[in-house]
Amino acid sequence: MVLVVGLLIIALLLLAMLVYAGMWPPVYVVESASMQHSDDRSFIGTIDTGDLVIVQGSDGSDVRTYVESYPDGHRTFGDYGDVIIYERYGRSDQTPIIHRAMLRLEYNATSISFDVPSLAALPADKWSNGLPEEGRWWNLTDVVEIYDVGYLSAALIVDLSSLLDLYTDHGLDHDGIITMGDHNVVFSGGRYVGIYDQSTAAICREPVMDEWIIGEAKGEIPWLGIVKLWVNGNLPASTPDNSKNGLIAVVVLIIIVPLAFDISSSVLTRKGIDPWARLKERLGRKKD
Repeated sequence: MVLVVGLLIIALLLLAMLVYAGMWPPVYVVESASMQHSDDRSFIGTIDTGDLVIVQGSDGSDVRTYVESYPDGHRTFGDYGDVIIYERYGRSDQTPIIHRAMLRLEYNATSISFDVPSLAALPADKWSNGLPEEGRWWNLTDVVEIYDVGYLSAALIVDLSSLLDLYTDHGLDHDGIITMGDHNVVFSGGRYVGIYDQSTAAICREPVMDEWIIGEAKGEIPWLGIVKLWVNGNLPASTPDNSKNGLIAVVVLIIIVPLAFDISSSVLTRKGIDPWARLKERLGRKKD
């Protein structure tokens, strides 16, 4: 009986998430450590290996990037900007990526350059354009560097010249978002440097187009996705131990404790003892 009630509750929760998300599936399992804020520990409020992420469908137009969000303090999952789920190159046959939207590039085909209008509202000491002319956000062809990014205060250095070469070589002509996992940072040259998705073909070399975006991450259900990863044999070695311990605690609370209570109630009932008698008595006294 307890298991039936538990399954019913889970079904109702999935239905509620489906209505909220407006898409299927309404949750995604995080399969890597790319969004963690630690090498070996998970935290409530950040996206860690084995978490379930609740996703709300989006066409990309309402996505707020790190650069757009910094001036007014809009934060999600421990940092500025929205976390998006997107299909690499718009291909549904590949595993979607769950990373943070960092800045939006507008391709200028006339001058073969990028414009980044959102930089205009970013404090001057927070970014540079690699040019003697500070503060210019239009007709950029070199680099855009954003300082003090993420939990490690890394530098995000977007190589625009490399992207422009890619556009020229492949005849590309589209705007897009630069994305990065919060944990994708390396220590180089005496500082931490962010490794954004578009710097490597292994993730997604092109800036993310709006139509590639599946949705925005809106919430997390910690640890429960570990079950799927374990069953499929895909549980990464980097999965934090406290996430595994958290999953065990959830299983105990949700299944074992109610089951133990149900069994003990049945035993008492067979012995002619009403396990609810004291509660009924108290409720009766309150009514009087």
